[in-house]
Amino acid sequence: MRFCIEDGVFEMFPNFCRGIVIASGIDNSKHCPELAGILQRQAEEVRQNPAVDLKTHPRLLVWQEAYRRFGSNPNKYTPSILFLAKQVKAAKPVRSISPAVDAFNIISLRYLIPCGGDDMDTVEEDVTLGLAVSDEMFAPIFKPEAVESPDSGEVIYVNRRTKRVLCRRWNWRNADFSKMTPETRNIAVNVDGMMPEIGRSEIEKAAEELRNLLLEYCGGTISVHYLDARNPVLEQ
Repeated sequence: MRFCIEDGVFEMFPNFCRGIVIASGIDNSKHCPELAGILQRQAEEVRQNPAVDLKTHPRLLVWQEAYRRFGSNPNKYTPSILFLAKQVKAAKPVRSISPAVDAFNIISLRYLIPCGGDDMDTVEEDVTLGLAVSDEMFAPIFKPEAVESPDSGEVIYVNRRTKRVLCRRWNWRNADFSKMTPETRNIAVNVDGMMPEIGRSEIEKAAEELRNLLLEYCGGTISVHYLDARNPVLEQ
C-alpha cells in the first residue's frame, strides 16, 4: 500500500503533518464497554472545559480557515473535529460505534484534531491526499447509491488509480465503500495536525496513544508513520 500527500496540499498548507496508524489483524467486532466509557468521559471533559471555545480555540479555527482556503464553506460543510466538538458542547452523547472508531474519536476529542480511518481491504494499491480534478467518484457513508463528484480544487482522500474518493473536503464526510464494520480487520487511521496550532510532538503523542488504544482493545499488529512536506510518501 502506498500513502501519499501531493504537492498541491503542501503548497497551501506547508506545516501540515499526518500521522498514519496502520493496524492489521484487529478484532473490531465486539462492543467494548470500557472503551465506550473512556469515550464518554473524554467527551464530558471537553464539554466542561471552558478553554474549548467553539469560536476561539485555535485548533478548531485552523480547520475552518483551511476549508476556506481550498474553496469550501466551513459553515455549510463542517470540519469533522468542529462537528464533534459542537455535539459535545451541546451535551449530545457521542455514540459508541465500534472499538476502532471509538478509539480514534477519543484521540480526536483529547487533542482537538481530526482523526478518521478506513478499511484497507477495500482500497487498491494506494491512497492519496490531494486536490480534486472533479472527475473522481464519491458515495457518502450509508448512501452508496448517491454517487457524486467533488469540486475542482477540493482537498480529497482518494485512490488515484480508481478515482474512488474515501473522504471529501479533507475530513468532512467519509465514503461508504471504505467504512469500518464489525468484520474489518485491517485499517489505516489518519491523525491530522496543522502546526503550529498543534506541535509535532503532540501529533506524535496523539498517534502513539491511538496505537496503544487499538492494541489494547482491538489487538493486531500496529505501526505508526508520519507524512509531512519533507516526507510525503509512505510505501507500506
